Amino acid sequence: METQKLTAGHVKDKIVAIRVDFNVPLKNGKVSENTRIVESIPTLKFLLESGAKRIHILSHLGRPKGINDPQLSLALVQPELEKQLGQTVEFRGDFTPGEGRIQLHENVRFYDGEKKNDPQFIQSLLGLGAEVFVNDGFAVSHRGHASVIGLASYLPAYPGFLLQKEIDHLTPFLSNKKMAGLTVVVGGAKIETKVKVLEHFSKTAENILIGGALANTFLAAKGFNVGGSFYEEDQLEVARRIIAAAEKNNTVIHLPVDVVCGDTMESEETSTTTIEKVEGDMKIFDIGPKSIKNYQDVLNQSQTIIWNGPLGCFEYPAFAAGTKQILKTIAALKSSQTILGGGDTLDALKKFGVNKSAFTHVSTGGGAMLEFLEGKELPGIEVLKS
Repeated sequence: METQKLTAGHVKDKIVAIRVDFNVPLKNGKVSENTRIVESIPTLKFLLESGAKRIHILSHLGRPKGINDPQLSLALVQPELEKQLGQTVEFRGDFTPGEGRIQLHENVRFYDGEKKNDPQFIQSLLGLGAEVFVNDGFAVSHRGHASVIGLASYLPAYPGFLLQKEIDHLTPFLSNKKMAGLTVVVGGAKIETKVKVLEHFSKTAENILIGGALANTFLAAKGFNVGGSFYEEDQLEVARRIIAAAEKNNTVIHLPVDVVCGDTMESEETSTTTIEKVEGDMKIFDIGPKSIKNYQDVLNQSQTIIWNGPLGCFEYPAFAAGTKQILKTIAALKSSQTILGGGDTLDALKKFGVNKSAFTHVSTGGGAMLEFLEGKELPGIEVLKS
């Protein structure tokens, strides 16, 4: 069963509650990276142009753990939203309706009832008087929270354009059939969050390129010494299982052949060595130049590329080359379909000055993108089908 497409007829002369994801980075009390706000604008403008009577915007910001934290107030997001929307937005410090046509309400995670999908909290959200619910927060659609699934259980509910775009771009990769020319790049630190997606693509991808601390666990699983580097000893058997599945399905898992090491992430003095020569308490923080070249060769032969997670500690100049060079390589592939996702990946785009328009699709979801690609049913999407 598919979600119903949002139309003007659904919202004309109606009060609309919309769940967006304005969980954006702040610096000195101002929005420092506005991708998630910008991505919500087409749906918000559509609601206005379609004659919605009033629009109540719901979101979270950060992890306030059920307490009111002024540093995580959505009042800090209001100026950037007004700038991008070109409209006055009334900020409401609670969930009572105001006078404005567009109203941004306080951080839903200031309330314990949000994460618990508590019926009383849902009733307070329903007190806004909404007649229609729109979910445009793909990045939170894997959460069974009150503002994601609670409202949708009581009101006619539809996907916003951002959510629909994510579904349309990612759904083709749910197939269990081998996909010619598909390369999946997976980085980051922990295997735990990526086990299912790695298992899925070990059957369907032609190549999997692994970087970040994730690569250390796979290298250790293959018997290499990773020195004093972070790796997950309790996940070695999982890594071996994924390697075996890939071999069985003719999927090639590519691991670093050389690495950049340092005493700490802040180190300015580094050493580049082949993986066979890592020893003692050497710590790996990036893939090396030979690995970058190997990965570039694979990417240049790929028809479709999916990337989630950085290949090294790119926040630090000494360990940024792997992520930077691979990002720029993918951005230059005009004839390939390229899909990126994950919060760190979005940060890397900004840090290295790479425009999102260079890619087929840049997903706003990190965990949600991974769970969707592993074939998991996301509560925030499933509730729209009922």
